[in-house]
Amino acid sequence: MGEDSVPGLERVDPGRIAALAGEYLLAHYFVALGKREWLFQVGQTADDVERQLVADRYLFITAWNPASRSVDAARNLAAGERLLARLSGAGYAAYPALGCDADGGGVERGHLALDVPVDRADALAREFGQLGTLCWRHGEPVRLRMLAPRPPGFPEHPYTDWVG
Repeated sequence: MGEDSVPGLERVDPGRIAALAGEYLLAHYFVALGKREWLFQVGQTADDVERQLVADRYLFITAWNPASRSVDAARNLAAGERLLARLSGAGYAAYPALGCDADGGGVERGHLALDVPVDRADALAREFGQLGTLCWRHGEPVRLRMLAPRPPGFPEHPYTDWVG
């Protein structure tokens, strides 16, 4: 883990992990390109996004609210800038993106990064205290990648990978 690593993910309650996974599955995600925003969601192909941004692999990642604890906007924005610097410094193209609940609330800003290998994506998520990211390959449905074990009783989901 880097100097910006966030401890505490391992202490997040399994019930909270299950609730968050459920929210992530239902959320709407957008990437901003020019003056347009393109929608993508777990379990659906992101054809519009992929037409605009051609890559082999896509990653939606945020640095907001590390370890599933709400923090103020200034800290969230600073963490987002550090994440963008990490992505850019490693040579990955990254575009402004956000996720929000199905009603348009609970907004978290992040980035849609191109061609980030899965192991690097997982390392960045852990470093910035994130329980989940979205990762998918071109032409395939968007997948939720949870960096925690699947909580007891949480149902299997065809587009969720539990890698904790």
